Amino acid sequence: MKKKNIILILGLLAIFTGTSYAQGLQFHGNVTNSIYSFEDTTSHTRMYQFVRMSLEAPQYANMSLNASLRALSDFNESLDDEDRFKAYALNLKIKRLFNRLDLTLGRQFLHPGTVLGGLDGLNATFAITKNIELAGYGGTEAHFNRSLKIYKAEDSFVAGGLFTWKNLWSNNIQLFYLQKANEEDTFWGITGANLVSRLIPRTNLHAQVHYDTENSQLHRLLISARNYLSQKLSLSLGFKSQQPQVYSNSFYQIFDVDGYNQYKLGWAYNLNKNYLLSGQYQFIQFDDDNANRVFLTFGNMNGSVGLVYETGYAGEQLGVVLDYAYDINPSLIASVNVDYSRYKTEKIYEFDNQIANAARLSYRFKRHWSADVEVQWLTNRFKDSDARILNHIHYSW
Repeated sequence: MKKKNIILILGLLAIFTGTSYAQGLQFHGNVTNSIYSFEDTTSHTRMYQFVRMSLEAPQYANMSLNASLRALSDFNESLDDEDRFKAYALNLKIKRLFNRLDLTLGRQFLHPGTVLGGLDGLNATFAITKNIELAGYGGTEAHFNRSLKIYKAEDSFVAGGLFTWKNLWSNNIQLFYLQKANEEDTFWGITGANLVSRLIPRTNLHAQVHYDTENSQLHRLLISARNYLSQKLSLSLGFKSQQPQVYSNSFYQIFDVDGYNQYKLGWAYNLNKNYLLSGQYQFIQFDDDNANRVFLTFGNMNGSVGLVYETGYAGEQLGVVLDYAYDINPSLIASVNVDYSRYKTEKIYEFDNQIANAARLSYRFKRHWSADVEVQWLTNRFKDSDARILNHIHYSW
């Protein structure tokens, strides 16, 4: 049944593509093919095919049909349809209806003031004025493995709303409510406010206060400020108190999340228009353990390289953090990402997506074609060491 659904979706999109020029439609997208091998108890060679596309009809209230789909094959074992086929997005979007209303119907990723994640339902945003918006959304949580299956409302119901006021005395303000429940219980309801302010001269202030009404506890408190002492030098302060937003049967059980408090003190100095030197001290406070982290990084428009010194419950170490890309020539780009930090506030248990370190070469050899070769190495709960080589071929139109 899943295969038939996939074929039907791709067939409809192909029909729309064939008639797009005659109807004045615009069709954009890209296809990516990825292959990698790894070993746990057995050997695996996996092939992924990703398709992302958008069919737009600007003459009809800026309508667009959007899809982000994935197919997977494992050459060493058979997979069921729910593992093979995923739909990350599949929706109809209408923008500026009556010059005020935006609608998205179907599977979508939603971040209404706090993390919601995947939603199978309707999201509507109404512009009351140029600076004031009111949004409402409802439906079911997208299926935990992003299969084409849709939860029943009694199994996973989501509803909420968001009020946004921009440029109110140099402030952007959001008020929101979000609830997830099934027919037996309400997992949590989160209400809160977000503030981005430039009211204080030469200072950017960011604040979030989120409260879990169902469990009667503060869910998230964030206060951060950056003050520009001069054109070259800035100082930053921050505090965050975070509680896990994960319930018993959520997809996000792939995370092992701890409640924690985090304190930050940082600085940044522009050596010139191209180069930046920065440092930061972090103190992370868990229920029973503490950790200290000190970063020193040097960066430019291509990325950053730095050192991190860590002490605390996991021992003492000096590590490297590196996130850098370099244009060897206009068609060839080399990039590397390294993070050997021990002190994380979460562990990811879906190891296919847990990438700690990677080195990549990307080459665009024609207008619509590009290819990547990537080496990854990481540590996860399944094995002490994991190294693999991936190759990607991309086509976009």
